[in-house]
Amino acid sequence: MLVQLIALALLAAISLFLYFPLNGREGRLQTSPFVKHIPFIPAFIVPYLGLFPYVAFSMLALLFFTPVAARLYVSLIFSGIVAALIWYFMPTTIERPLLVPKGPLTKTIAWMYRLDPSDNVFPSAHVFTAVLCSYYLTFAFPLHETLIWTCGVTIVSSTLFVKQHHISDLVAGIALAAVSIVFSYFILGGLS
Repeated sequence: MLVQLIALALLAAISLFLYFPLNGREGRLQTSPFVKHIPFIPAFIVPYLGLFPYVAFSMLALLFFTPVAARLYVSLIFSGIVAALIWYFMPTTIERPLLVPKGPLTKTIAWMYRLDPSDNVFPSAHVFTAVLCSYYLTFAFPLHETLIWTCGVTIVSSTLFVKQHHISDLVAGIALAAVSIVFSYFILGGLS
């Protein structure tokens, strides 16, 4: 069973990495009247980049909770593939603020802006991944549910405050996470 879980984990990682070859394509510019009301807060680059260790921790920690791990991996595979299809057929982009990197936080944001083009914003991969990891971590660590969801919500909100996403991207990411969870129940049955 461990070999199958590791194979599922690798497939989940590969499905999330579909983001990179699809990034950088011309897309429809997303605009929103609410964007000007959302402040740019450089400190949120920390939770934004914190997604990556959060996902790695989730995938490794849940590996030893077999039913939950399989469900997380199937959800990540499903959401990664659905998001990649959306990004391929309906590419979108976001307008970012012009930065003058002064301190370590704005320098980190400028580095991230250079590394990660402003494409493939709908749905937000940060959002669906953070929601899925938070949801399944609560099954394995129910005593830490508040801390887990605090981490997840902070990562989700960071996408707005570093000007990587609009609210519609967040809503779409949450909806995709919910559909992925339902899909995992359909494929694997209920948690025991």
